[in-house]
Amino acid sequence: MGYSTCQTLFSSPEQHSYLEQLEHNNIDALHTLGVHPIHNQFWQYPLYNVYWLWQPDRLHQLLLGLVKDPVNRLLKYLKVTNVKDQFDN
Repeated sequence: MGYSTCQTLFSSPEQHSYLEQLEHNNIDALHTLGVHPIHNQFWQYPLYNVYWLWQPDRLHQLLLGLVKDPVNRLLKYLKVTNVKDQFDN
């Protein structure tokens, strides 16, 4: 079903028993234990990893370093020379 990818995350004996119930499709037993298995649609994609989502994109960081700093310096220069309003127009 796609739940096998979670096997490495389980460590406690209680979680192992839940996983066994799930593998045997004993969903009713899990519901009585208060465990409600869900199926995430993204688990079907082999390269999808939720733990990589928060990591910044290196190209984005490089672009920020190459563009943001010179633009900020240009805006400061335009303010000092009193031509920022003309530049904005």
